[in-house]
Amino acid sequence: MEAIEDPDRFWGRSAPENLLRWLVEKNLIIYNMHHREPQFWVDELPERDSELGIGKYVAWQSPLHREAVRRALKEAT
Repeated sequence: MEAIEDPDRFWGRSAPENLLRWLVEKNLIIYNMHHREPQFWVDELPERDSELGIGKYVAWQSPLHREAVRRALKEAT
């Protein structure tokens, strides 16, 4: 699934809504990061970083969360 590598694939109308909702409920991803106002961040705003799973609008909570979902999807298919 491309969204594992690029979390911004979850952004937009073509995103699988049920999966997206489940990932947010389980706190596996951060969705809708477009409110990147500096007063909400301790440090500089994070840039897109594919290695860490940070997109412009969506990010994995951590690389470990992304890997867990990757493995679960692999086992399910």
